[in-house]
Amino acid sequence: METDYLQALGAGGGFDTKQIVTALVAAEKAGKQSSIDRRTADVDTKLSGIGQLKSALQTLQTSFARVDDKADFNFSSLTNSAPAMVSANFDATSALPGTYTLTVSQLAKNDVITSSEYSDISSNQATASPALVTIQVGSGSVETVTLAAGATTLNDLVDGINALTANVSARIVETSVGAFRVVVEGPQGTSNALTIADNAFGLATPSNKIQTAQNAEVTVNGLLVSSASNQISGVVPGLKLNLMSETTSDVVLSVSRDTSAAKASINDLVASYNVFEGIIRGLTASGTPTTEGGALKSDASVTAIREKVRGFLTSDSSTPGATKMGMSDIGVSLQRNGTFKVNDTALSAALTSDYTDITKMFSADTNNQSSYDGANRGIAGDIVHQITSYLAFDGLIKAREGSYSNETKYLSVEQSDLDKKMAAIQTRYTQQFSTMSRIMDEMKATQDYLESSLGNLPFTSKND
Repeated sequence: METDYLQALGAGGGFDTKQIVTALVAAEKAGKQSSIDRRTADVDTKLSGIGQLKSALQTLQTSFARVDDKADFNFSSLTNSAPAMVSANFDATSALPGTYTLTVSQLAKNDVITSSEYSDISSNQATASPALVTIQVGSGSVETVTLAAGATTLNDLVDGINALTANVSARIVETSVGAFRVVVEGPQGTSNALTIADNAFGLATPSNKIQTAQNAEVTVNGLLVSSASNQISGVVPGLKLNLMSETTSDVVLSVSRDTSAAKASINDLVASYNVFEGIIRGLTASGTPTTEGGALKSDASVTAIREKVRGFLTSDSSTPGATKMGMSDIGVSLQRNGTFKVNDTALSAALTSDYTDITKMFSADTNNQSSYDGANRGIAGDIVHQITSYLAFDGLIKAREGSYSNETKYLSVEQSDLDKKMAAIQTRYTQQFSTMSRIMDEMKATQDYLESSLGNLPFTSKND
């Protein structure tokens, strides 16, 4: 907006120095400030765009990482003919398809030993002498409970046993009204039998052993397995067996491949890519006379990222299968708008007939491949590795963030310099116009004086 300096000066009748200086400084600053504001808005938009791109890449990476290992394709389901007798904790990612027939001939048990029976728990049982109890678990160290004379109650005995480092526990049980016994238990398994010597409480009496330690015995597909615990791992991959009772008939566990889970994972990663494509398309849109372009429309490297990632999906896998070599072979096709579409029927058929091919196509049949390994990784592995390089500390995304951040710093310095310059100009203008105002005030005072003096002279028109 133009300033009416004549009006600001009061048309020679005195002027507002502050108003004039402010107007002059604003006029001088306007062009440069407009340039800084425009470039600041532009770099802020680009920084925001890079943030969106980074987030989209991270989301895409997470999606493909779910199927970049061979183990990720161990999708399985479990059926159990007798879960009340043998339950199984099932890890679908590591279980191998197969049928497993089990019989449980005996469960693992622990030694259970009782003391003699007593009428109360707080009276000393060794009235005038100390009580000694030694306990050994299997072939382990012998530990001793020493109870001093006058401190030989059942409570003292239980506290002493429970304070040992051996895996032994003790508790008091009221077996009938007014009748108490101490019950001592060790770990399960034949090798964990208890050896007890006792001079006061009857724990060493053979008839007071009410249960004998033994191993569990289970037959799996004809193989006899002995275990000190009723929780057995390692016999069937991906299954942890919990033996709950002896069996009189076979228990059948069936692990089968769950292609529906694999299909869901592939559908998810296609959907994830389509979201990524939409974000990239928006960021790189060129714009029209009526609409603004994308935040990164002039950044060719962003378009290159899109083409690189898309190339992994449109080309054959770096580790193709015998008959299934790329996404198009399993019913995933590229559409004109840049997104991918899944043919559900074709994908289901491919997973049924060529599951191992598809596993290799995505994962290269490897697990936890090193980021420094130069070998091919399959479709998912290659995409995850490529995105990792983009997001690395020395990668393209970090470089773009650094470049735009530096530009922001430069603009901040430029703004600070401009503000300092304008402050100096304002000070100079203020001084100049203040001096001018003072001179004009003096001239006005002189004018008033002369007019007054001339008006008082004789023979003036006023004195005629």
